[in-house]
Parts: sequence; structure tokens; C-alpha cells
Amino acid sequence: MQAWNKISKMPAPAIKKLQSELLTKMLNEELADRHPYYSELFKEKNINPAEIKGVEDLSKLPFTEKKDIVAPEGNLFHPKKFVLEPPAEDEQKGKKKGFALFGKKDTEPEPSDYYFFSLYFTAGRTAKPVPIEYTLFDLDNLKEAGLRAFDILELTRDDTIINAFTYAPNVHFWQTFYSTTGIGSTALQTGGGKVLGMEKILKAMDSMEAPVLFAAPGYARFALQTLEHFGFSASNLERIVLGIDYTPVTAVERIARLMESVGAKDNKVHRMYFNSEAKSGWAECAPGFGYHTNPDHVLIEIIDPESGEVLGEGEKGEVVVTHLDTRGTVFLRYRTGDIATGGITTEPCPNCKRTVPRIMGDIERTQLYLELQGKEGTVEFNVNQLREKMFANEDVLLWYAEINRSNSEDEVKVVVKGTSGADEDALLKTLQQDLQAEYKVPFSVEASTLDAVANHIGLEKYTTEQTIFDHRES
Repeated sequence: MQAWNKISKMPAPAIKKLQSELLTKMLNEELADRHPYYSELFKEKNINPAEIKGVEDLSKLPFTEKKDIVAPEGNLFHPKKFVLEPPAEDEQKGKKKGFALFGKKDTEPEPSDYYFFSLYFTAGRTAKPVPIEYTLFDLDNLKEAGLRAFDILELTRDDTIINAFTYAPNVHFWQTFYSTTGIGSTALQTGGGKVLGMEKILKAMDSMEAPVLFAAPGYARFALQTLEHFGFSASNLERIVLGIDYTPVTAVERIARLMESVGAKDNKVHRMYFNSEAKSGWAECAPGFGYHTNPDHVLIEIIDPESGEVLGEGEKGEVVVTHLDTRGTVFLRYRTGDIATGGITTEPCPNCKRTVPRIMGDIERTQLYLELQGKEGTVEFNVNQLREKMFANEDVLLWYAEINRSNSEDEVKVVVKGTSGADEDALLKTLQQDLQAEYKVPFSVEASTLDAVANHIGLEKYTTEQTIFDHRES
């Protein structure tokens, strides 16, 4: 990866030129002969990587999808096909050292850049978790991506940070870990609810007088609403950085209000978009200004999820990632299944003035666009919007939804635990009326206890809370 102070101020045409050069280098010097999956694919599809001259030719390459990387039954080593093989010794000796892009000295990669070091996994939301191999080269990139995110978030070594992301072999926890160690800040890597637990996390935040908390949106909301119950203060809390789960702007707004209501010193809330297949996460400088990507690490396209057509700036579509400066596991045109509601822009950020491409709007999941059977036929059900509505409701503490099929018609049951002091009967009645009118399928809403809902969604058990349970195929 290049120098951040240069990349973050580089005009869009120069970024495109850089990406084109990195792409052709990756294709011809790395993937063509030493990537088991893509070298085979190029031969099968009669693709000559030398004919890909830059970003404008990227559409000549086929997409990579989740089904391509998931190990078939009985073939656990299939993901190794996506791991870059190290160059042969004679290939290394034959390369000359010179000067690379934009005057940065080109020291050819060491053989150790390609050696396996660590294994992380995808979240497994749509299929089995897929192993993603990291080399030391990749971990250096992961740390750099984290330091860039901290720069965007305006975090410094003087900030004491509570990392409440769940301890797991996933990019969200480890990028945050390497960010805090890289910047030299005082940080507690709690491991989240499944390791330290809510009470101890809140106690640490209080006793360490930590101004910064990293957490999943649902966990952050629950933490703020249980402070009083556990007897801790948020008087030193200044900002919360939300990640892991997809975070609509309504969630940011609600958490900001909660911070104010519990007496936090400030109520700054930021979002990060972590993508396992991209091997990094990206931060917003302020809510609504877009996730600031690393264009010298990953190239982002936005496509129509139905046709696969590359869309223009600002158009809603699916996020597609291509690695430009990666070892270990490498992907080309990987379809993430994430929908950026505001598309992508290469215009300079009006808030922080950085010039890197930004992914705009909220992130939604394509697998949460469901078709339900109603009395009058098929009904489109965007569960992303249901999650947004429930998060925005001030009277809802925790919730989950079950989708069931009764005869030939689908029905949705929502189970909620209201906030302390909420009129539960009124909440149930209002929710049922609103949801029934919105979605045109049978809805029922019922109340449950805090322990029952918390256990069902795995609040202190899973990487992030599970709120949607589709029982139609079980």
C-alpha cells in the first residue's frame, strides 16, 4: 500500500491510473501463473490477462461468487485454490529492482510475503464460513488499513479504547486490535459479550474512563440502556464506533440520542463497514459521508445485482471487490452480496476533503430481500427495512422475527422486549398495526422477557445478534 497522506489527497484521475497499474501488475505478475483458480479460469474462458489494460477493461473478467469459494462436500481444501502461490526461486532472482508507482522505491516482494501466517473467516451469513488466508504482507496491510481508519475517525494514541467487538477469527476484531497496537493507544480487547460479558465491559469502560467504544450496533444500544442497571457511568464516553453488523443511519441517530440521555461527555457516533473478502474495513469521517475506501488495496465496483451491469456513480447496487495489493487469498470481482444504497462516488468528501472513493448510503444484504406468499400472491419483503424500523423504535430494547409458513401463506411473528418504562401493550398494538400495513402479510407481535430474547438472539454468544429466523425451509 502507498503512503496514506499521498493517496488520501490524490485526484480521481490519478487514483484510476494507479489502480489500473496495480490491476495489470496483479493479473500478469501474480495471478496468471500462480493463482490456482484464476490461472485455470483464464485458460478455460480463453482470457489473456495481458489484454486487461486497466480499470476500464475489468468487465472483461467474470465475477467470483460465494458458491465459487465455498468448499464442496468432501473437499475441504477447495478454498486453497484461491491462495496465491509463492514465486519460484529462479523467478525471484530474475527480477530487477527499480522504482515503482509514483516514485515509491520498488523492493521486490520477499518469499516470506507469500507464506501463510494467519487464518480468518467470512461471517457465514449466507453459506458456510470460508477461510481467508493472510500472510505477514497481508497483516501489514490490515494494520495500515486500520491506521487509516483511525485517521479518518480522528483517533489518536491519547484515546483510551474499549474494543467490544467479538473475539473471533474475523477481520473486524483483528483490524481494530492491530489499529490500537499500531497507534500505541491504551486499549482493552474485551472479546465482546462471549468473552468478557456486558457487566465487565461496562465496568472497564467506567473505571478506565475510556472515551471510545467499538461495538456492534445492537450491542452498543444494549450497553447504553443497561448502564443504570449495572450501576456504571458514561460520563467519560465521547464516541462510539459501530461495526460488524450493518448499521443504518437511523441506528446512528438512536445511539447518539441514547448517549446524550445517559450523560455521555459527547455523543459522536461513527460507522465502519467491514468486509471479510476485502480483507479490511472502511470508516466514515462522519455519518452519511460514506465509507472511505483504500483504492491502492482494493478496487470497488457497484453493479446491478440482477444483470451484473456496472452502474454509474451514486446508483444503488451490489458491492464488488477486486484485490490490488494482496497475498494469501486473492479475489477478482468478488460479489459480496452487500447492497450500497447510495452507490459509490469519486468526488472529494465535502466533510474531510479526502479524495478516495467512498461507498455511500446504508449497506443492505441481498439475502434479506425475501419473497413471501400472501393472500393475493407474492409479496416483496425487505427485511433490511424491518431491521431499520425496529432499531429506530425508541421503545424497543431487543427483538427478533420468525418467518413461518401456514398452509400456503407465510406469516411473520415479531417478539420484542420493551425498554424500561415503555407501555408494552401500546407498543405491541402499534407495532402490529404498522407492520401489517407496511408489508401486506400476516404479522403477529408478542412480548417476551429480557433473558428469553437475549438468549434467543445470542446477544452474549454470537459474533453479532441474530434477529431473523426463517423457518420455512426447516
